[in-house]
Amino acid sequence: MKFSLSTADITPQKPVFLSGFGDRTHKSEGVLDPIYAKAVLIQANKTLLIITLDVVGSDRSFIVGIKNTLEEKFDLQHDEVLINFSHTHASVALTGTDEILREGTYSIKDGKAFNRLIIDFSEDEAYYDFIRDTLVNMIEDCYINLENGNLLLGSGSSNLAVSRRKLTEKGVEWKPNPDAEIDKDLFVLKLVDQTNNIKCILYNYGCHPNTMSSDNYLISNDFIGKTSYVLEETYLGVTAIFLQGCGGELKPLISADGDVFKSCSIAEMEEVGIDLANDIISVLEQKSFIPVQCNFQTILVDTLLYTEQTGIEFYEDMVNNPKVSDFRKRGAHRTIKLFKEGLIKDHAPFYISIWHLDDKTRLIAMEGEISTEYSLMLKRMFPGGRTIVLGYTNGSYYYVPTRKMISEGGYDVDCNYCCGCFRGSFVPEIEDIIVGQIAKADLVLRMQANNE
Repeated sequence: MKFSLSTADITPQKPVFLSGFGDRTHKSEGVLDPIYAKAVLIQANKTLLIITLDVVGSDRSFIVGIKNTLEEKFDLQHDEVLINFSHTHASVALTGTDEILREGTYSIKDGKAFNRLIIDFSEDEAYYDFIRDTLVNMIEDCYINLENGNLLLGSGSSNLAVSRRKLTEKGVEWKPNPDAEIDKDLFVLKLVDQTNNIKCILYNYGCHPNTMSSDNYLISNDFIGKTSYVLEETYLGVTAIFLQGCGGELKPLISADGDVFKSCSIAEMEEVGIDLANDIISVLEQKSFIPVQCNFQTILVDTLLYTEQTGIEFYEDMVNNPKVSDFRKRGAHRTIKLFKEGLIKDHAPFYISIWHLDDKTRLIAMEGEISTEYSLMLKRMFPGGRTIVLGYTNGSYYYVPTRKMISEGGYDVDCNYCCGCFRGSFVPEIEDIIVGQIAKADLVLRMQANNE
């Protein structure tokens, strides 16, 4: 097996509207810590590429544009590339130059605008060009600097996160719920050279990097930036890469303040990052690591998730309801406008990527803000402790709840009109679609391996 690494600073060089919170009122006011693009290229029977970006997420316009470029330049197929987002709420969201594949109502110049048809995306497209060219240079370096080594897998756990879905007599409320079952798995993949020196630490955990709230106007990768910094200071010469898991409804536990969530200080944010780094160091120093045999099989599924056929009247009533928050009213106004313009959607595209790293180690990566319940579900479906589940991969523009969550309600279920251009909440059957597609794709990969 051969591997190589590359890192580049992609911090915007002028003030931009930060994404992740709907109530920010102006552009960024400086940089707390740089944001990065990182890449790891792994070669065995085939070549795989993982790219991580310290941003909120992206739409299909960005993903397809980048993957098409990598295919043209390096013959890397779409199923051989994973683009994973840290989902920090102190950064930007990304789009590409393809207007047909563009989603959302946000731009780094205008922030969240009422009319998506008049948003100026020129700065977003310039930033896309910069990231695309940066990634091409990074991958060129990766191919030049390939070295022999090994990939190993270790695991532990972390108590960093807490659910923000609390079921009460009033329904699901946005409150800390320490009793909720969440995925606490902390996976650590390490790449070592021929003399067993660690060159790269890839760590996977699921949690929103939004320790700081909407009152923060400094660009940052939140606690993830601090975690990677501590790891790289502890293990000199190592590149630390975060792989965001299924943290759709998970927040840092430190932000829980009784029955509400607070906006944490910079010091509190850094404390979370240090704690996670220490959890990772404990895995590295105290846990056994299993060699990955590096016989790669990959598949990319592009399916559809469907919404309820909610009518325009629902949103008109919402606009006229004095009990509805201004944030939700803005979403309702936008949805009404999309109805009238004929741009409302009743389905969403959904990428599922599965990599078999060997016959026992798999990586399942899904588009969107995936609930921790999916991670728990898939790890029970594939027992053995060697299934890594990622969200926020190959796109991130909506929440993906489970059937149980949909029956309960709550923000993660009914926010489609707030964050996108969908006419209603997802139908409960999306869980069957997702799990069924994963089961089918995993079987295909196992059959391919058996036939080789």
